[in-house]
Amino acid sequence: MNFLFIDTSTDRGIIGYGNQCAVQFFKELPFGTTQSRFLIPYLSEQLRNFSGIEAIGVGVGPGSYTGIRLGVSVAQALAYAWKLPLVGISSLEGFIPSEQKGEYAAILDARIGGVYLQIGNYGDDTAAKTIPRAVPLAEAIYDLENIPLLVTPQAKSLKDKFKEHFPNHQWKWEERSPSIEECLTIVEKNYKEGKKVFPPEKLSLLYLRKTEAESSKA
Repeated sequence: MNFLFIDTSTDRGIIGYGNQCAVQFFKELPFGTTQSRFLIPYLSEQLRNFSGIEAIGVGVGPGSYTGIRLGVSVAQALAYAWKLPLVGISSLEGFIPSEQKGEYAAILDARIGGVYLQIGNYGDDTAAKTIPRAVPLAEAIYDLENIPLLVTPQAKSLKDKFKEHFPNHQWKWEERSPSIEECLTIVEKNYKEGKKVFPPEKLSLLYLRKTEAESSKA
């Protein structure tokens, strides 16, 4: 049982193929906002090597509006072509500590004075996680005050913002890409629990906040 996974919701997009026991292919997209130039070529190079795919997993946000749409649109197109279900997961799910022990928070810059966060706690090979949330930056201290470690793809910019807002509080930061092992594990778990979507257009996206266009209409 194998799964294809795509996530371009953040600056650190990834593609992976395999299952929770074995990752057979993994590729990080170039860091930044040019992922659309590389996603299809990288996939095209590997498609002939993907076999026995049960479903396509995809990061549904939170993150960049354009990035979310990119990954989801490609996943939907492949799901239609291959007649496979989609399994959507929070894009924060993959940002886990390299040393999986204790409490941490996965965190993304939501721009416009806010952050996306999801708090986790690794025990004996198990991870308990809260639901993803959008929080104003000034209020993030209420969620993160007692969290020792923040995992993010944007450590430098977020550290500067946190230092400005919370000069008397120190966190340990880990900058990394999503863990493909964790993402495939969650996709396989959700698939076995029946959390799959077909037809592909029924997939729900996790924007967590209104787009600028939607806000202007309010």
